[in-house]
Amino acid sequence: MLRYDFRIMSTHILFVGRQPDIYAPLWRHLLLSNTQVSFAASQTRALRELDTTPADVIVLDAASLRTSPEPLTRALRQRAPSARIVLIADNDVSTGYSYDYLLPSPATWHRVLKMIEEALASERRQVLVKGPFVLDLVERTIVGPAGEARLTSKLFGLLALLMRNAGHYIGRHQIMQEIWNTSYLEDTRTLDVHVSWLRSLIEPQPKQPVYLRTKRGVGYIFLPNGADDSLPAPSERTPPAAADD
Repeated sequence: MLRYDFRIMSTHILFVGRQPDIYAPLWRHLLLSNTQVSFAASQTRALRELDTTPADVIVLDAASLRTSPEPLTRALRQRAPSARIVLIADNDVSTGYSYDYLLPSPATWHRVLKMIEEALASERRQVLVKGPFVLDLVERTIVGPAGEARLTSKLFGLLALLMRNAGHYIGRHQIMQEIWNTSYLEDTRTLDVHVSWLRSLIEPQPKQPVYLRTKRGVGYIFLPNGADDSLPAPSERTPPAAADD
C-alpha cells in the first residue's frame, strides 16, 4: 500500500539522468496517479526546467551522468531549496547536506518509488535563501559556494542573523545581545573566533572573504552576491532584528 496518495495535490517529479527508460514502470505508475514527471539529461536542462516548473521531488541519477554528484546536488539545492532530492549514486559518494535521500546504484524502480513517497510525505524544507546560499532552518546546515556544512548552535544563530539582514552592517553589540544574550563587550574574542570559523565554512578563500566582511568600528555584513570593492559601500546603518521568515 502506498504511504502517499499522489492524487491529494498536484505533484511534480523531476528526473535528472541519462537513462530514464530503466525506470519505465515507475513513470507509468506516477503518470497513472496524475503526477507530472519531467526529464532532464544534464545540469543545464535541469536548472532550466526548475525555472519553468518548481519540483516537489528531484530524482538525480548521478551514476548515469558519470559525474561527481556533489556540485550537481549543490546546484539543484540552490535552484530548488524547498524540494526534496533523492540521489542515486555509486557507493563511494561522500555524505552531503544538499540531498535528502541516498540510494546506491543500481536502484530498482520500487526503491525509487519508496523514496519518492517518503519525500512527499515529509514536510517541505524550511530554508532561508540569499543568493547562492541555502540555510536549512531545521537541520542547521548551509549549502553555498564553498560547499556544505553542518553548523553549531552559535554559528547557525550568527549566520541566520547576518543572512536575514543581508546588505546591512550588524554591530558587535547587537550580535552579542542576540546570539550570546549578553551586553558585556569588554572581551569579544569569542565573536571574532566564531566569525573566523564561519568564514572557514562559507568562504571559498577564508583569508580573503567576499561574503562575510568586517568594517572596524561598524560591524559585520553579509553580502550574498560577494563584495565588489569597486562599488560604493553598502548601508552602514544597523537595522532592527529581523523577524523569522
